[in-house]
Order: sequence, then structure tokens, then C-alpha cells
Amino acid sequence: MPNWPQAIIFDFDGVIVNSEPLHFYAFQKVLQLEKIDLSEAEYYRELLGFDDRGAIKFVYAKRKLTLEPKTLLRLITRKSEVVMELIEVRPPLALPGVEEFVRGLWRHYPLAICSGALREEIEAMLEGVRLRDCFSIITAAEDVTVGKPDPSGYLQTVRLLGEKIKKPLKPANCLIVEDAPSVMKAVKAVGFPVLGVATAHPLEKLVDADWRVKTLAIAEVHKQIPQLKLRI
Repeated sequence: MPNWPQAIIFDFDGVIVNSEPLHFYAFQKVLQLEKIDLSEAEYYRELLGFDDRGAIKFVYAKRKLTLEPKTLLRLITRKSEVVMELIEVRPPLALPGVEEFVRGLWRHYPLAICSGALREEIEAMLEGVRLRDCFSIITAAEDVTVGKPDPSGYLQTVRLLGEKIKKPLKPANCLIVEDAPSVMKAVKAVGFPVLGVATAHPLEKLVDADWRVKTLAIAEVHKQIPQLKLRI
């Protein structure tokens, strides 16, 4: 396909920035107040790919605990407050290769982000790594009714990108860049090609990705997808 892709959509946490340690710490801290222990191994094994709402519901369901709506709202709010406090003290860094990769793409393709993180968090971290100007569309947790790993956020992002460029887009026209295996499987099911990045899981776990890389270093990605227009 000579004109593929027509757009590129990135996950955020664990793909653009190294923010998963920050999210783990925030979840662990707010859950401790409810006398719930969350280990780092459990977080990385089971919670990657969820938005905050989905992650908290999963933790409570796994432990067979009742989760009242007011408790869920309080935990989500406090968790976001902790994240923003951490960003202010020590903003996460862009992951290896990301800045050059994104800058190498953005003059050739419309770029978007679809994330389970809250918009405030995404905006703050993007500003911190000086990449905010590269993304014309951001779909955050509060923009969807069903969070990741459900693919509806990515489908919404495709629609918004199409409106932005005044050209209808289909999932097959776009490339998804993801690190969560559960999300890769979900978006593949609705027709998206996927580039899997092994930041949180080893390459062999990214079985649903069409292409797999250890980092987003331009040379490494270009070797896998040579048709991408990139400045090398």
C-alpha cells in the first residue's frame, strides 16, 4: 500500500513517556488508604492497558470487594492528584528514541494520542518532553464511555483525525503504536495494524502486533516498517 499509513495513533503511558512507575506509585498509595496492597508485579502483569476506572474496578473485583460509586470517584480523583504532584516534582522523561521518532513523523503524517490517562496528565507530560505541538488530536480517559482495552477510544480517534484532515479514515489506514498486549488484541480485532513496543513486556509477549520493536529508535522501526516516511 504505497500511501499507507495515512495517520499514526500512539498510546501514551509506556510508549511516549516512562510514566508507568509514576502511575504504579499513585495507585499503590491511594489503595493503601483503603487497606489494599498492590504489588509492582501485579500492576505490570495485570493493570497495564486499563484506564484508572477500569484498573480500580479490576483490583476490587479480583479481591471480591464491594466498590461503591462514591469510593470509585474518590480514588480516581485522589490518584490523579498524586500523579500531578509527582509530575510537578519530577516530570517523566520521553522513552528512548521517542523524540526523534515523533519529530521524524509529524511533518509526513497526522499524529494522535489515544490514552487511558486523564487529559491533564497527558498535556502536562507532553509539555515536559516538548512534543505537545506534534499531536493534533488527543483522546483521553474522560473522552470515552468505555476505557481501554476496549478499542472504542481508538475508533473515536480515527473519526476525529478524519474530520481534522477532512478525509474519512478507516482503521486499516492507520498505524497504532502500543505497549499493552490486551489493547493490541482488541484493536487488531477491529482492523488496526499494530506496532508493538516492548517497554513493559518482552517481545515474545506481543503476539498480536504486526511488527515488534524494543524501542522507537528510528533505525529500529524503519527496519521493521521501511515504508514509513521518516527522517533518518
